Amino acid sequence: MMKYLAYFFMSVSTASLIVLLSLSSCSPHPWTTTTQPVVREYTAISQAQAKTPGSPQAATVKIRNFKFEPANVVIVEGETVQFINEDEEPHTATSTDGIFNSKALDTNQTWNYTATKPGTFPYICSIHPFMKGTLTVNPKKN
Repeated sequence: MMKYLAYFFMSVSTASLIVLLSLSSCSPHPWTTTTQPVVREYTAISQAQAKTPGSPQAATVKIRNFKFEPANVVIVEGETVQFINEDEEPHTATSTDGIFNSKALDTNQTWNYTATKPGTFPYICSIHPFMKGTLTVNPKKN
């Protein structure tokens, strides 16, 4: 009888350990201990570096590991920023003031936003609101 009780408790302990390990992997970054965001500045690429000569493409934001990379992007009015979802989860790029909203992007989907007015536009992933970024649009120089 004691032998079976030992087997029972060992099975329960093993199952509990498996459940705990599975749940701990649900967090996007269980190993992260810092609460300070990493800020990266972006400078617009030259036309020679753009995909098509003369195209308005100025910036690319990769969505991966539940972050926008870079989180802070600076472009000029009339230029375009492209969002690419490299995560396996769907994400959006949604400005907090309603200026733009990508809708849900699946893995490897892209979405472009062409800036029509200068300003600073904070944005989030509406599915995962802890994901944050800022798009700064400078006025065109005449």
